[in-house]
Amino acid sequence: MPPKVIDSHATTIYHVISDKIYAEQNENMLRLTPAQVTQVAQLPDQTLRHWRSVLPPLAGLNGYTPCFTPGDALALLVVRHLVKVMGISVGALAAASSDLFSICRNTSWPHLADRRLLVQVEDGRVILLSSEPDLDRPAILVPMRPFAEQLQAAWASSFPALEQLPLQFGAAVVPRPSRMAGA
Repeated sequence: MPPKVIDSHATTIYHVISDKIYAEQNENMLRLTPAQVTQVAQLPDQTLRHWRSVLPPLAGLNGYTPCFTPGDALALLVVRHLVKVMGISVGALAAASSDLFSICRNTSWPHLADRRLLVQVEDGRVILLSSEPDLDRPAILVPMRPFAEQLQAAWASSFPALEQLPLQFGAAVVPRPSRMAGA
């Protein structure tokens, strides 16, 4: 059964089907449940629970209702990489997380995919780069394309393909009007 879609004055609701993404768009804002954001960001539930207590932008996002934006999922993918692959503690990223989540929440994916972030852990800042940075302290350069593509792939695979619907009426032959000579 395909997802039920209701469109009325910019309100769209997709229902849960076999634990696939449930998305609710209200007032032009798409929201994901905690279970969905852990699936998209490839995080265990306990990790998200811990990060909500450590990262200020996630404070107050509790419960089972849709409360995470796709930008939150994108930021979580970045944090996950910094923690899991690069070995930075999530506590060390707490100060910089406000900038990271703000950038990911307020910048479109296509725009972010072609950009890089500069994570300055010591200063607690994240900057969306438009040119080469002039650095006097160590920083982390994060190309956003892999994370945007990962989020896009997770998003695309979460919805079942809609089958083509058969026509509800038979085909009819429409005769062509005869051409007039000299016209």
